Amino acid sequence: MQNHHSNEIAVPASASVTAPAQTFYALEEEQVVHLRDYWHILAKRKRWVIGVFSGVMLATLLAILLMAPVYRVTTTLQIIQDNPSAILGGSSTDPLGALTGSSELDRFYETQYNILQSRAIAYGLIDSLNLKEHPSYKEIEADNRDEPPEIVRQKYAQYLLENLKVEPVKNSYLVNVSFKSTDKELARKLPEAIQGEYLKLSMTTRQQSYTLLRQWLEDELTRLGKKLEISERSVYADGQNHDFLSLEEGQYNVIVQKYVEVSKALTVAQSERAIKEAQFRQISEKGVDAPLITNHPLVTSLRQQLIDLQGQVTGSGQIFGSNYPEHKGQSARMSELRERLAQEVRRIETSVRADYEAALRAENLLQKEFDLQKEKVIDLQNGLVRHHILKRDLQTNQTLYEGLLARMKEASIASTMVASNVSVINTAEAPYKPWVPKPLLFLGLAAVIGALLGTMTAFFVEYLDNSIKNTEELERNCRIPVLGVVPMADAGEVRAQGNHVDLIAHYKPMSMVGEAVFQIRSAIMLSVSGAPPQSIVVTSANPMEGKTFVAANIAVALAGNDRRCVILDCDLRKPRLHKVFEQSNQVGLSSHLTGHADLEKIILPTEIPNLFFIPSGPLPPNPNELFASTAFESLVRRLRQEFSHLVIDSPPVIGFADARSLAVHADGAVLVFRHHCTTGEAGRLAVQLMTQNHCHILGGILTMARKDLMGPGAYYGYYRHYHRYYGGYRSKAENGSGEGSGRAGQS
Repeated sequence: MQNHHSNEIAVPASASVTAPAQTFYALEEEQVVHLRDYWHILAKRKRWVIGVFSGVMLATLLAILLMAPVYRVTTTLQIIQDNPSAILGGSSTDPLGALTGSSELDRFYETQYNILQSRAIAYGLIDSLNLKEHPSYKEIEADNRDEPPEIVRQKYAQYLLENLKVEPVKNSYLVNVSFKSTDKELARKLPEAIQGEYLKLSMTTRQQSYTLLRQWLEDELTRLGKKLEISERSVYADGQNHDFLSLEEGQYNVIVQKYVEVSKALTVAQSERAIKEAQFRQISEKGVDAPLITNHPLVTSLRQQLIDLQGQVTGSGQIFGSNYPEHKGQSARMSELRERLAQEVRRIETSVRADYEAALRAENLLQKEFDLQKEKVIDLQNGLVRHHILKRDLQTNQTLYEGLLARMKEASIASTMVASNVSVINTAEAPYKPWVPKPLLFLGLAAVIGALLGTMTAFFVEYLDNSIKNTEELERNCRIPVLGVVPMADAGEVRAQGNHVDLIAHYKPMSMVGEAVFQIRSAIMLSVSGAPPQSIVVTSANPMEGKTFVAANIAVALAGNDRRCVILDCDLRKPRLHKVFEQSNQVGLSSHLTGHADLEKIILPTEIPNLFFIPSGPLPPNPNELFASTAFESLVRRLRQEFSHLVIDSPPVIGFADARSLAVHADGAVLVFRHHCTTGEAGRLAVQLMTQNHCHILGGILTMARKDLMGPGAYYGYYRHYHRYYGGYRSKAENGSGEGSGRAGQS
């Protein structure tokens, strides 16, 4: 591992006492995110938070210093609706307000607010204040030299409207009109002039409205006058043609009067005909016995005479006989009376029949006349309906004409009564300080925004970072136990050790890094049941992750008074252990495997007791073939017999097959992961590649851990506390017994 100059200190996490079976990781507890986890992210990414916060604050401060002062002046106007519809006889109510959700008053004020921000007001301000001579107008004119004056005027009007703000005061008739400008005098004058321009525009608009209204009323009056004249002529012409005028004047109409008289005569004729018909039917049915005949005075007299004469004839016949002259004379008179009676009866019957027929003819004639008069009355009624329609049309036109005439008079009066509906409540005052910038407000907002952006950036960076950040992620992603955490050495230790920082477990065994190495040594010794592993392969997923540093310090920790340890530099692609132990690399492992050197010549002693070193030697063209050879197998078997522990430093797993070939000859492998560098995908791939060869992975080691990125944990806090607590004892021990003895000789 190369020296890393850093001023941060990180402490090791707790070493896991690993279980031999990996089924322990098969059951994962559901990840629960607590509030402290978010705090840990912010604490770990505090550089991003502080950087973004500082950038926002610095940008705001520069904006405050470079920003030209802007002045804002406000005037308060009172706008009251004058309700011109009431002047013209209209209604001020709005029946659709409840349905549309707004009222006429709301629409009126929205209209006035838009008028205050209209181009007409802006053009009026330019003319009334002679703003064409103002420097701001000259500046826009200079920027648009090729444009016509109308375009420049429009752009300056837009500039005024962009800096003009209309804010209605809630639940009142007041409205605040504000204008902001870098020119203090312009900022004061423009709100003062707005009232006059608004009144001028309002009065002009109303005058135009009344003028248009009067013109429209005059046209409508002319049109309705002609229509009214036509209606009157139609009514009188129709009345004269059908004699409807007599009905309107209270007199009887000839047709109606004749119809009534004929109706009465018909009724009388019908009654008489009924009487005559009854008499006729009586005589027809009963003949001479009919009451009309029997009760007739003449018939009654004749019948009485006939009865008397008949009695005389009967008496004389009985006394004198039928040949008696007087009897014959009486019989002749009786025959004469009977003939006369019969004639009278026939005369009565003829008279009754003649009276009945005359009555019937009279009735029929009256019925025909009645039907004729009835048809005339029906025609009269139909014509009267049409006449009434014409009269209603006449009345409607007359009402419209009179109403428009009244509106015409009212509009003429209202046009001379255009009053002001706006007044100034608060006049525009000269500003004594700029409206913007506001340093305290801007800095306060910048602090809030910077803190939010910094927090968001921290979480975003944390989200994008897929590297292994702590031991929990290492175990969760790679499904292997964690043997320990090697912190980043501080700047003081790096400068003190110089080239010996890779052997810090020997030179400063009681430092935080040294303690972490011995923690890892203990975890390795307990990682296999029965007996500690004798041969260990140290590898990593990628280069530059600290595997050489870990291998060297593990070898230092394993070497003891009664244990001999040898470390092999099997990285035949980019060896570095010879630099760590300051040994020559001309003859080494590759020389022995190729038969160019004996084993005794390549095993080199080090300044660390019981620790020996085998350098890599010259770099071969294909290192993997050497590790798969029987010579390497024999070498490992012989080293097992001569040494208690073998530590093998191998190339990275990903990209090279050397580590997988070396793991076959070892009791277990240790994978090294660089804190906040090795990704979870790379770690899983490395474990997968090693397990394909049925390699027993003892665990993983997290190297170069930075305390600011590690996140506080229970073991971290305790270890830091103990490190400070035993600091005095450690200093005395190192000064008294020498830095070289320390833990190097402990088991």
